[in-house]
Amino acid sequence: MRVREEIGRVEGPRDVNLFQVEPTVLDERHFTTGRAERHQKTSPTLPEGLPIPDSDGQISMHGYSLAVGATSPSVYVREYSHKVRPGRQPGDRNDFTETLYWNSGVRTDAKTGEAKVKFALSDNVTTFRVSADAFSESGGIGSTSLGLQSQQPFYTEAKLPLEVTAGDKILIPVNFVNTTDGALSSPVATIDIKGQMTQSSFKKFDAALGAGERARLIETLTIGDKIGDSTITVSTKAGDFRDKVTRNLKVTSNGFPREQGFAGIIEGGKSVVKTINVPSFVPGSLTVKGVAYPSPLGNLTEALQRLIQEPSGCFEQTSSTSYPLTMAQQYFLTHQNVDAKFVEDSRKKLDAGYKLLVSFWCPDRGYEWFGENPGHEALTAFGLMHFNDMKKVREVDNDMIATTQTWLMKQKDGQGGFNRKRRSLHTWVEDKECSDGYIVWALLECGQPVASLKDEIARLKKQAESSKNSYVVALAANALYLAGDKAAAKTLMDRLAAKQKTDGSVDGITQSIVGSGGEALQVEGTSLATLAWLRDNAYAGNVSKSIKFLADSCKAGRYGSTQATVLALRSVLEYDKNCAKKREFGTISIFVDDKQVGEPVAFSDTAQDALTFPNLVDSLTPGEHKVELRMNGGNTMPYSVALNYSALTPQSSEECAVDISVKMSDTKLSEGEAAEALVTVENKTKGLIPNPVAIVGVPGGMEVRHDQLKELVKKGKIDAYEVRGREVVLYWRGIAGNAIMEVPVSLIAAVPGTYTAPASRAYLYYTDEHKCWIDGAKVEIAPKVQVAELTK
Repeated sequence: MRVREEIGRVEGPRDVNLFQVEPTVLDERHFTTGRAERHQKTSPTLPEGLPIPDSDGQISMHGYSLAVGATSPSVYVREYSHKVRPGRQPGDRNDFTETLYWNSGVRTDAKTGEAKVKFALSDNVTTFRVSADAFSESGGIGSTSLGLQSQQPFYTEAKLPLEVTAGDKILIPVNFVNTTDGALSSPVATIDIKGQMTQSSFKKFDAALGAGERARLIETLTIGDKIGDSTITVSTKAGDFRDKVTRNLKVTSNGFPREQGFAGIIEGGKSVVKTINVPSFVPGSLTVKGVAYPSPLGNLTEALQRLIQEPSGCFEQTSSTSYPLTMAQQYFLTHQNVDAKFVEDSRKKLDAGYKLLVSFWCPDRGYEWFGENPGHEALTAFGLMHFNDMKKVREVDNDMIATTQTWLMKQKDGQGGFNRKRRSLHTWVEDKECSDGYIVWALLECGQPVASLKDEIARLKKQAESSKNSYVVALAANALYLAGDKAAAKTLMDRLAAKQKTDGSVDGITQSIVGSGGEALQVEGTSLATLAWLRDNAYAGNVSKSIKFLADSCKAGRYGSTQATVLALRSVLEYDKNCAKKREFGTISIFVDDKQVGEPVAFSDTAQDALTFPNLVDSLTPGEHKVELRMNGGNTMPYSVALNYSALTPQSSEECAVDISVKMSDTKLSEGEAAEALVTVENKTKGLIPNPVAIVGVPGGMEVRHDQLKELVKKGKIDAYEVRGREVVLYWRGIAGNAIMEVPVSLIAAVPGTYTAPASRAYLYYTDEHKCWIDGAKVEIAPKVQVAELTK
């Protein structure tokens, strides 16, 4: 295609030309929800419009020389080209990939200005938008855009939500479209539903489908109580033509999600007995997962599986998954018998995480939650530690690290501390001792010369000597040891040991850099103390007790907020490195009320991955139960058992600092009509609260307007947002005391039916065990056109 030249100059050479193909959804397809599912998020600094390749595409790297000459350097650019799936059959459509091609290094012919690219179409019947952006050798810029139609002589459109709630009713619109010049005999549709639901129907029109015409029918589907995934296939024919569309539908439970469980350490040849009280729950919603961790790799993999389900819309939340991936890659370097596929999969995920993390780099060259100036000093220190650990296992931009570290050093206040620049409601910590101590420790961990931090180390030492916060004492113990002052570090370690409680945790942890509280705060402080004790064998007994506390605090792989999880996993890995014992063969059996469930789980002396116990769902009815784990042979290892279920009533915490309400502008809508969910979040306290999060449930037949959410970010109503399935996650850096935030979220009634949204909730990110819950909104969406007469 030819790119027209526009008037204009660029201030400097642009990196590469850009060519990409994305769909333009037209007419009734505007509300089709059968497109490739992805998590979408935005913040003021995240690039908008960049394609997210689907899993069936292919990423390749190719290079070319920027200048003429034998010594000219090569520039490598990324190219994504969609490929046809293996074994594709005519008329079988289940690939609805949106982005088909993306290349930032297309070179046009010097004479004609043209270039050819090649890619495969997906199964979408739509118009794709082809956009090209280019520049000439003289600096002129140009762009063009055109439509590329993807059609079939006869095809079917079936509108479905991606996810619904048990008990919902979907009115599935099925359209027959004849694009030929002649009439087609009466079209017939067969709808098969398999999975958690099983249903089949057969319908046809009495009349023929004229040339260029479309007809519509609506199939009613009532969702039962069973939770899980279903596959819906619409097979149609008209004349000699056939078409088949397959959609996936996820069914989630009604009610309010809850979790309970227990964790700890089991020793070889011994047993552990726990009593649990299972409350009444929504039928079909209970899931139970019991896991033992023969190695730290098991902890890491379980943490990743758990964390990937959590919101990830800011720098620190992104770190919650990329940091465990970094630790996993470090583990792979020193251990054998690890599944090669898992190693490769985690490497790919880490690559993606790294690219997202660096998108939060502020213009001033610090890091901040959403990438806006000014950079946050303590958060930047956390990021530096992450990147320095990451560069041990993958390529990282060393110039970025050096620039960021230089920026952080420039924040020194000349009095042994660090400046704390603040924007409006820009807060992570109000305690300067915590912030300064954390920055000093992080810089030393990253290899900053001790001489360049002489004043800061001296001040931290003095503060720690008088501090009543064990978190600061633990930071100083780690920092002073790294600085070479082992005697002072040991004095602080003794103070921490004197404060260790019988459960292994450390007393006197009153504040952390993230302003966390509750369980997360205890895990953070105890983990820092453990990291300090691990530097000296004299504290082996303290380490053993603190590791047991961390094992007891594990919630199916997760230890609380990002900081708590990262510090706990670092402690576990360091403990394994220093104190690991030879593993032995063994089995673990699980009993409920003295009856064995399933077969014993066997493990070898080389076991690495998490060991999953037999499913306890059928054995755990509402009421009190005795659960016992018995290990035959084997050796000491952590374990966790987690029960997840939905309750009919909410369990809001009285300690939650925020209230939330969601009010729909209209609960009875017509297909295609707009509505608004007014979200109100109130700070119940008199003081500023850090990092509140609101998660708003969206009814299954409705779609979120991303353009309106972006406008909310620009207007400062929210700091960022994220859309995950049927939930909109709203982020703020902070909310002032007693303030009320009102956020209108625009929705479109996309698929007819009756729907109930997931429950909405609000909480502070660093104390997520205290949430405020409310019922999910309910809506009825009527079809916008009269349903055609059908015969069966």
